[in-house]
Amino acid sequence: MNLETTTCISYEHLQLLKHHADKNKLSLHSCIVALINYTVLHKTIAVKAYTRLSYRKRYIQWKRLHIMLLEHEYEFILDLKKVYKMSFAKLIAYCIDNYFYEFLEALEKEDNTDNYRCGGYTFRFFLEEGIQCCQFYWGPPPEILTNLNIT
Repeated sequence: MNLETTTCISYEHLQLLKHHADKNKLSLHSCIVALINYTVLHKTIAVKAYTRLSYRKRYIQWKRLHIMLLEHEYEFILDLKKVYKMSFAKLIAYCIDNYFYEFLEALEKEDNTDNYRCGGYTFRFFLEEGIQCCQFYWGPPPEILTNLNIT
């Protein structure tokens, strides 16, 4: 099942995304999700605990964008909003402003396997000194890789 969400994006960012999505034969939706997934997998984003969701600075001219996401992509975006305390629009803008050209370089490499779509991720709950904890894994948990001798 696909889920539709709406976000706003600056015309400059939209033009940039559309151009490079067409160049790399990706849909706009796939390009956005792949960019966000690349950023999460390869970069450390500072997290502030106990803060409200932050929103991007308002642009005078922005474009409302409707995006269809698969269920797992939608859940992934919801989790990122909770963890990084950013709206979907701010998350897109943050990834473009900070990591877009690195993402393009990775996408255009000859050995690119095009794995930047959000695949599997999981989480586990555990108690530590009486505190209920949740740990997110974007990709397989390290224990699984170690047990399979893949690391």
